Amino acid sequence: MKDLLLRLRRKDQTARPSLTYVGALGGAGLLALSMVFIVGGFELGIGSLRRLGTGAFPVITGFTLAVLSLAIIAADLRDTSDAEPPDWISFAAIGAALAVFALTVGRIGLVPGVFLTTITASLPDPSLRLVGKLALGAGVSLVCWALFIGLIGLPFDAFMGL
Repeated sequence: MKDLLLRLRRKDQTARPSLTYVGALGGAGLLALSMVFIVGGFELGIGSLRRLGTGAFPVITGFTLAVLSLAIIAADLRDTSDAEPPDWISFAAIGAALAVFALTVGRIGLVPGVFLTTITASLPDPSLRLVGKLALGAGVSLVCWALFIGLIGLPFDAFMGL
């Protein structure tokens, strides 16, 4: 799989022409994805400032992603120089990781959901072996559990449905 990813990335190593809208497509995709999280978070209920609801984290993440997406779009539309082509494999992995998070946390709990999300996001990285990806997933899961459940007290279940 590592060789396949490297071949796909080397396939088109030519610099893109100064068609500014091509680079902004990635930002537009992220903007659309952020809207999915914002709408989904509001449907879950965001709660109040004193007691955040289950949908607060997706809404905050969605708004943050929307701001970053608009910055990406603005930067790409202003830049007329040649640049490297977008890394569509990594873009797809991050989109898949966000979908995995949205689909798993409510069903199997925060810890396994974050673990699967981290593994999904790290799949395209050929420099990190499987053991490293598993360790990264375990570490991020434990930090999320300690921060969001232990420290902040968000109403997530650490494990459920297992």
